[in-house]
Amino acid sequence: MLSLRSSADLTWPRWVSVCGDGQGRIIGSPFLGLFSGRIGPGALLCSKERQTVGGLKVDSKAAAPEVRASSAAPVRSTAPTPAPTPAPYSTAALLAACELSRADGRHLDGAAQAEQVLATFGITPAECAQARELLALHRLRLGEVEASVRHGLLALEYLVDTGELLRQSQVHCTLALAFHESGLHEPALRHVLGALSAARASGSKLAEFWALSRSSMVHVGMADAQRALELGRQALDLSRLLEDAEARFAGLNNLGDTCLELAKTQSAQGLDPADALREALDNVQQGAALAQGQGHVFWETIARTNLVSILIELRRYGEAREQVGLSKRLAAANGYRNLELDNDAQLAELLRAEGRIDEATAMMVAQLADPFIEDDPARLTRLHRALGEMYKERGHFKFALDHAEKLHELTLRLTRQTAGLQSRMLINTLEIEQARHETERSQLEAQVLRIRAEKLDQQAHTDPLTLLPNRRALDRQLPALMRRAHDRAQPLCAAMVDLDHFKRVNDAHGHATGDRVLAAMGTILTDAIRDSDLAVRLGGEEFLLVFGDATPADAAKACERLLDAVSGFRWDDVAPGLRCTVSIGLAVRNSGERTAHWLARADKALYEAKRAGRNRVESAPQ
Repeated sequence: MLSLRSSADLTWPRWVSVCGDGQGRIIGSPFLGLFSGRIGPGALLCSKERQTVGGLKVDSKAAAPEVRASSAAPVRSTAPTPAPTPAPYSTAALLAACELSRADGRHLDGAAQAEQVLATFGITPAECAQARELLALHRLRLGEVEASVRHGLLALEYLVDTGELLRQSQVHCTLALAFHESGLHEPALRHVLGALSAARASGSKLAEFWALSRSSMVHVGMADAQRALELGRQALDLSRLLEDAEARFAGLNNLGDTCLELAKTQSAQGLDPADALREALDNVQQGAALAQGQGHVFWETIARTNLVSILIELRRYGEAREQVGLSKRLAAANGYRNLELDNDAQLAELLRAEGRIDEATAMMVAQLADPFIEDDPARLTRLHRALGEMYKERGHFKFALDHAEKLHELTLRLTRQTAGLQSRMLINTLEIEQARHETERSQLEAQVLRIRAEKLDQQAHTDPLTLLPNRRALDRQLPALMRRAHDRAQPLCAAMVDLDHFKRVNDAHGHATGDRVLAAMGTILTDAIRDSDLAVRLGGEEFLLVFGDATPADAAKACERLLDAVSGFRWDDVAPGLRCTVSIGLAVRNSGERTAHWLARADKALYEAKRAGRNRVESAPQ
């Protein structure tokens, strides 16, 4: 059974390829641009110029045609896609070409283009992540799941940091498929859950559909057919809300496949599979009608191929033979070599189910001699198993033993390869996670050092008693205020503030009370200034206010309000009977005046206020 799985960028052309371990799923598109099916370990191998997908090969020079949901005419052309002409591409052009290669199914070209981007000096983190995202897809389609996982995880880190939810969902789907094809169900499940969460958070219903569809596939691989059925139904329900023919076809086709798997499980358990088979038949028939209505020959071939598997299970052999004939004619006429092989396998299974063992055996032996399947372990495994069983049933034990030995050898080799691959993938995953943790730890350590440095800097520039900036802070901040006033052609006013008779406070109430008075002054001054102003403790009981963006009149009014704030403060809360006032000297900076001279004029005005009786503001002449 074949099922449509996948999708890439929701605006890219649809590309469909075949997954055919006979129980796989055809596969399709926009959300990841790659399709996969349920497969055995054999799908992990790739050789020559073929791309392995789910156990069947899609020849890189004669791949399946482009599929568009809006296509109104059958896809008939089987002309090879021309390779791109080498050119000194910019990074942006290479990435665009890489995306086009994905849409066109030219995964060898796409992988080379992505690798070229990664080898380019000075690429941005965004370009690097996009190249890795694309490379993960291309490597997966080429059967290189280990490389796919490595690049996918690195791309995902960037997308999580930047919060790009839709692309996160896409990469999660890629990783889920890679781990699924490697038999690593736990990480596959983790990534489908990530894909679904990101898709829903992004608000994309199409992305959510593909995440649900991929999740159903993973649960089938985990032998949880019931949960896979629930997810497949959710995906199909969602596809009905979308104006996307491919999603609708994929929902019907995949749910039909899941129902068929459930039916097989029920049969093995001695349960009645009739309901599951009826649902499978209904969905796939709807898919075939949709494909025909869209004029989409490839989809129609897929649907008819899937109908054959269901009809054989239903023992409706006459209808199965009719459908396999139609499917094979379509496949042959349009160059769908993988589907032709599936149809031949189905014919052999049909003959076997009808009891025509000699004919079935002859067909399978002929299939074994086909060089096209020499590096297709999943198909070889099925053929050797079926031939061994049939020879044994007929009493031809020598031939049965021969196929059993080949099956054992093939299974052992695949088991070793799969175990080695799984180990490397898990090690790679752990190494990437460890590197990420090390990076995060280094970032945290740097952040701690930065915070510590900032704290030390703040302590060095802050008066600990009043929590106001100190003289060091004044030296650093005053030039900026002066430049801003100059650039805006605005006046800059300085007010020297001094507590009146502060020595008496210390003598009468003690130095601890004096410290509390200074701390209260810090609070009063902080409350009195604006963001554009600066309040500084110069030392002892003396403070400086610098008014930015204020006219002399505004500064004088602010100083009067400060007098009232100090005299009206509840000093009794500090010490019973305590009363405090301040004197203020105000000076407006003249154009070109040196800072020391300007502040000296403000200080002189302060002493004038003291001599005039204190608790008052005196302005220096300009």
